[in-house]
Amino acid sequence: MSLNMAKFPKQLLESPSGFPELTPKEAIAQMWMLDVIRKHFELAGYSPIETPLVERTEVVSAKSEGEIKNQVYGLRLLNPAEDSPSDTKDLALRFDHTVPLARFIAAHYRELSYPFRRYVIGSVFRGERPKEGRYRQFIQADIDAIGDGTLDVLHDAEMVAVINGVFSELALGNFSVRIGNRKVLQGLLESLGAPPEHFSKALGVLDRLEKIGRGEVAQELASLGISKPSAESLLDLLTSSRSTDEVLAALKEEHLNNMFEEGVSELEEVVRGVRALSVPENRFVIDLSIARGLEYYTGTVFETRLSGHEDLGSIASGGRYDDLGSTFAGRNLPGVGISIGVTRLLLRLIKAGLVETDESTIAKVLVTTAEGLEHADDYLKYAAALRAAGIPCEVYLADRPLDKQLAFANKRGFTIAVIAKAPNLKNDTVIIRNLVSGDQQEVSTSDLVSSIKSSA
Repeated sequence: MSLNMAKFPKQLLESPSGFPELTPKEAIAQMWMLDVIRKHFELAGYSPIETPLVERTEVVSAKSEGEIKNQVYGLRLLNPAEDSPSDTKDLALRFDHTVPLARFIAAHYRELSYPFRRYVIGSVFRGERPKEGRYRQFIQADIDAIGDGTLDVLHDAEMVAVINGVFSELALGNFSVRIGNRKVLQGLLESLGAPPEHFSKALGVLDRLEKIGRGEVAQELASLGISKPSAESLLDLLTSSRSTDEVLAALKEEHLNNMFEEGVSELEEVVRGVRALSVPENRFVIDLSIARGLEYYTGTVFETRLSGHEDLGSIASGGRYDDLGSTFAGRNLPGVGISIGVTRLLLRLIKAGLVETDESTIAKVLVTTAEGLEHADDYLKYAAALRAAGIPCEVYLADRPLDKQLAFANKRGFTIAVIAKAPNLKNDTVIIRNLVSGDQQEVSTSDLVSSIKSSA
């Protein structure tokens, strides 16, 4: 069957708005990034799991309120048959990896050992208004540690170490993990007389401080029962520039209430663990303004910023949630996790010139067919030998002149061409040409693999 795209409306050939598709260069860059992320997830002892792209609507919305609930994609069959399963109208695409994890833990509770560490890398779907850095479908990479009844706060410190490992190897530039604690913020709000029923809304307002500015935050806090002088005092504390130890010292001098003191103690323990894990001091900082908008966060929260590129927003974020598991399991399953919105981040990094996309092929070796496909058996044997040795290669399976094949190789980004003309085929030799330098050598076919390995 051939594709006759001329008969299809051009506008329908474009991917739906907010659903990105990647060129080979972009996809190779994404694969590189995912490999680095996966490596550091596994170095910290996290094991992979897989959850469905689709969950029951009740599961997806169980911990989703307000803005999140409005962004969940429902799923249904376009033309359901009479014998379609009864639940086809009650399904939704997963919004994130955290809520499916909570369901997974509840379903497999007795099979797992705790603390349970897992990572998952896969697509999530959000009904957002598409714009740069915001997509309706994107790959998200998450790790989470789950405890049964308790989960030591040092797990929170490990999250910072994992972020440091990932972004140090990606070498995108200087970055800093900003560490906050919602208990500290709630304790401060309580001390300022904010009604407990408004804590969640107030935290949401504080989370938008950088977006809407100090003045508007103060006004919104006032509408939630916090006086303007108290709001200004709070914002002074949250936006002051001090070192990690200075912040901790200042917080420990205050004795506002139990919630506040518990949060300060957790912050201190996280910093102790981060330092024990050899994370450099310039890679993390306490930032009390970090609140995170999602309501299920209860303690430590993280956001990571790339220095000089703050417009990218947080490149890795997450936090502690002490009651997510109770929704499905009916028991206390505290957890902490981080998430990297890979697709969202990658495409903006490419645009900013921080990630290069100069590779359009995984294989670096092109086996040319200089004497045409009538000698394909010989050329395919070369490829088989290279692949058996773990060397990715492509065979040019078309009858075209050698100069056209080499032009194709240069355009695609191959660095080595294997050439066998009639005399070579007769003498069991091949020519190995370096397409970057132009150098070439003639070797026996038995030395093909070792010669390419030595020239790589």
